[in-house]
Amino acid sequence: MTIPSSVRRTPSANRTLNSYPSQFFDISSQYIPPSVKELFRWCQYLYVTHSEIAPVINKKCAYVITDLIYETQTGDDPGRAQKLWQEVLERDLNIREMEYKLLLDLEVYGNAFCSISFPFERYLICNNAACKAKKSAKNVKWKYEANEFRGMCEECNSKVNFTAEDKPIKNRRRIKIIRWYPQYIDIHYNPFTNRSTYIYRIPTWLRKRIGDTAQNKTLVEDTPIEFLKAIREKKNIQFDTDNIYHFKNPSISMEDDAFGTPPMLSIFKDAWLYQTYKRAQEAIAIDHVLPMTLLIPSSPGGDMSPHLSVNLNEWAGKMQNIVQKWRRDPIGIFTVPFPAMVQNVRGDAKALNAFDEMNQVRQQIIGGLDVPQEFIYGGLNWSGSSISLRVLENLFISKVTQLNNFLRDFIVPRIKQYCDLPSVIVRHRDFKMADDVQQKQIALGLRQTNTISDQSTVEELGFDYGQEQDRKRSEEKERIAQLTRMAVAQAEAQGQGMIIQARYQAKAQIEMQKAQQQAMQQQQAEQQKQMAQQQAQQGMMGGQPGQMDPAQAQQMAAQQGQQQGQPQEGQPQEGQPQEQAPQGQPQGNNQMMLDTMVQNFLKTYPPDMRDEVMNQMRQSNPELARAIQTRIRLIERQAKTLTPLPEQRAPTSARSNRSSV
Repeated sequence: MTIPSSVRRTPSANRTLNSYPSQFFDISSQYIPPSVKELFRWCQYLYVTHSEIAPVINKKCAYVITDLIYETQTGDDPGRAQKLWQEVLERDLNIREMEYKLLLDLEVYGNAFCSISFPFERYLICNNAACKAKKSAKNVKWKYEANEFRGMCEECNSKVNFTAEDKPIKNRRRIKIIRWYPQYIDIHYNPFTNRSTYIYRIPTWLRKRIGDTAQNKTLVEDTPIEFLKAIREKKNIQFDTDNIYHFKNPSISMEDDAFGTPPMLSIFKDAWLYQTYKRAQEAIAIDHVLPMTLLIPSSPGGDMSPHLSVNLNEWAGKMQNIVQKWRRDPIGIFTVPFPAMVQNVRGDAKALNAFDEMNQVRQQIIGGLDVPQEFIYGGLNWSGSSISLRVLENLFISKVTQLNNFLRDFIVPRIKQYCDLPSVIVRHRDFKMADDVQQKQIALGLRQTNTISDQSTVEELGFDYGQEQDRKRSEEKERIAQLTRMAVAQAEAQGQGMIIQARYQAKAQIEMQKAQQQAMQQQQAEQQKQMAQQQAQQGMMGGQPGQMDPAQAQQMAAQQGQQQGQPQEGQPQEGQPQEQAPQGQPQGNNQMMLDTMVQNFLKTYPPDMRDEVMNQMRQSNPELARAIQTRIRLIERQAKTLTPLPEQRAPTSARSNRSSV
């Protein structure tokens, strides 16, 4: 962009402030920047120094940068691709901060330029024809002077000039995005094809610093060899068309459309007027804020010529002395021999201030930057009847579109090719006003009717759908783990309760068996007593006194043996199978009760508790414990041989019935 020659004028020496070259001109039109580079300097000056312009531009640039959304291609692992791209863009490149800086350049200069700097490893080659050793610059002691790498070659032990060679390396963490100062960029623009060639004019300060051996080592080791060669040959750098991106502010057609028009150009006159009022306020603050106090003598009789009757020097000395005493003692009381008048000079800054005019110009500046005044000073709320926020939203949406194009057309393709990353579409979240509550309510209503997807609803509310899904999966895993821990603890508690219950059931069963055994012994004792009475009656009737029938004697002996725990004739010994007992062994209720107890014992107690219960039973009732253990062994042997227990017939004779009782 160039300034038309018809308006490119400079103030003349004999021209006054009231004479203008045109009726459309004002005082600020006396000087217009002659070139776009001079215009850039004034834009930079206003942004750095003006108290109204900088906050507006900063807020405009920061407000439009939203979160990034990663959309992977079909077939790729979405979680892995999103994680890789998020690390590269947000951690390694810090893309959001770079976008903020580029938007600042765009708002101030109307242009922003950037390139991608890929990492490289520098090697130094010995120029000695007999050596030609090649080593990494990190392993060689060198210095850069007279635009040459000089040092000691360790292979040939000679001081030589090295030839530098840069080789690209694969290290994505060293990739950087370079922002170029528009003042150093020249554009060769072809209006017929809309194609531009970008030239970087190496500044003088950079050439001097590169040539200074005292401070150029850090600068030289990271500077590409092409730039060092251009400095040595006193040339400029032409950018590769694939490695430079130009943000350009849209503007009207002009003579030269190579550069975009700075948005600040329209407020130059208002900024100059604001500075004029500011200078006036500064003068008023210096001269008119603090009043000057005058003490004037007067005659007692009201005569306006006190010098005829009063020595003014003596009076002035007296008044100065009183003022000094009053400053040391503000509550002191002082007397004067004659009256004095007080008069204040100036002190009228409030009546002369230009605050209202400055506020009006401030509003004009903010309006010239395309934002409402409340955007800076607060109080801006969403209103359905107002279109100011809609206009502001559309302005911000256009900026977000520029950033999306920057990512889609420049950053993502080059990073993907260099890092060999999976395909992805990266864009910024759709820009929405933060307090658009009505739009959010509509989105929630549409989701309830299953009209839009969960992802659209979550993104409309300002959340990251992928991040929320990851958090839900993490919370679900934690919830399942917590439920598992609770179930295991509950099962352990139930198991402990069952074990304790089983122990007490065993104790209760043992007590029950003791009670049953005592009842059986009492019953047998009563039967013996009855039999003894019957025998006595029989002896009295026909036999000798005290003489028993042999069958009765055998029955009495068997009952006494059972009470004493001794094996009787016809009973199996411990460890002897019951099947081998003679036919005369008493069978009946005792054997059935023993089988029932054994079956209950096997069903009630698990195998790991039987020994403990059996030991307790041996201590309380050894005979019963031996009988149960013998029966269990018999059942185990029968289970091994798969032979059923022998069937026993019920006794038929009266003797056997009597003996079983």
